[in-house]
Amino acid sequence: MPDLTTEQLTYALAAVAAVALVALLVAVVLWVRLRKLRRQYAIVRGGGEDRDFLQTLSGWAKQVEAISKRVDGVVADQQRHAAVARLALQRFHLVRYDAFEDMGGRLSFSAALLDDHGDGLVITSINGRTETRTYAKPIRSLASDHNLSDEEREAIAGASPQSPRRDRRAPVSS
Repeated sequence: MPDLTTEQLTYALAAVAAVALVALLVAVVLWVRLRKLRRQYAIVRGGGEDRDFLQTLSGWAKQVEAISKRVDGVVADQQRHAAVARLALQRFHLVRYDAFEDMGGRLSFSAALLDDHGDGLVITSINGRTETRTYAKPIRSLASDHNLSDEEREAIAGASPQSPRRDRRAPVSS
C-alpha cells in the first residue's frame, strides 16, 4: 500500500465527505418524492386498506354502476310522477259576470278546472236577489255532454292547455 501524505488524505476525506453529502441530499429528495407518491397512492386506493390498483378500480366501477342504477330509478320515478301530474287538475280559469241585468257586482261566476288533457269540470254559480244556484258539469276533451253557457265556454277556453297563462298580478313598484 502506498504511503499517502496528510494533504492527500485530507483531499480524499473531503471528496468522500462531498460524495456522502450528495448521496444524503439525493436520499432526502427521493424520500420526499416517495412520501408524496405514497399519499397520492393512498388517495387512489380510497382508504388505508392494502389493496392493489385493480381492486380499487373494480370497487370504483361497482360504485359507478350503483349510482347509475339509482339515477335510472330517479328518472323512472320522475317520468311516472310527470304522467300522474298530467292527470291532476292543474289548469283553471274564472269568469265573473252579472247574470241578471238588475244585479251588479259581478257576483255570478263560472270556473273551469282542467287537467293537461282538457278533462275536468266547470262550476257555475248564478247569484240572484233571493237565491244562488250552483251547477257542476263534467268536461271531456274541452267539451261537455251538457249545454254550456257562453261564460262556461269562456272559462273552459281560458283553462285549456292550449291557452297561454297570463300573469294577472299587479306590477310591483319599486
